[in-house]
Amino acid sequence: MASNLVVSARDVSGKREIRKLRHEGLVPGIIYGDNKEPVLVSVREKELLAECYTLAFLGHVIEAKIGSKTEKFLPKEIEFDPVTDKPAHIDFLRVSKNSKVKVSIAVEFINEDKCPALKKGGVINIVVHRLECLCSPDSIPEKLIVDLSGKDIGESFLLENLNLPNGVTPVNSERDSVIATLVGARISADEEVTTTEENAEKTEEAAA
Repeated sequence: MASNLVVSARDVSGKREIRKLRHEGLVPGIIYGDNKEPVLVSVREKELLAECYTLAFLGHVIEAKIGSKTEKFLPKEIEFDPVTDKPAHIDFLRVSKNSKVKVSIAVEFINEDKCPALKKGGVINIVVHRLECLCSPDSIPEKLIVDLSGKDIGESFLLENLNLPNGVTPVNSERDSVIATLVGARISADEEVTTTEENAEKTEEAAA
């Protein structure tokens, strides 16, 4: 997968210079990893905000010319300002064709309108929203699909049933063995009281 995020080299690192950078609509960052020297970079805040909340952002491979070298890297972590909630800093992990990276891949559920369990008023209990996997940077799937078609109450979606691409391996298959379950709708406390009262009335009527 590719990203439209433009990453540029920066040569400022002091607090005053960083504040000025942010005032200009830029977010400071760093590229590290692959046994090479870290590189200071910056990205445009507007472009970062347009991508960072998408499900697949942390799996986007970015290739950019930083200084005189072409770098290939993945977004690793974003630090947000606790007051403004704006991006304050971003870390990128440098990768190569021989790298194996740990990524968190979103799980998406489709065909809810074709699911008998949901039509009966059941609900889907999602256990794993994002699956941690090991894979090469060039084979990171954008998302993992779970098809709800024909599934009824009581059925479960297991990790072993997911159609993982070649080269994609779950990090913790024991912990993430159950992806989701389909269960009957829960009765609220008020509904439970009403049902109990109705049953009591029917019992009294029958006894009379």
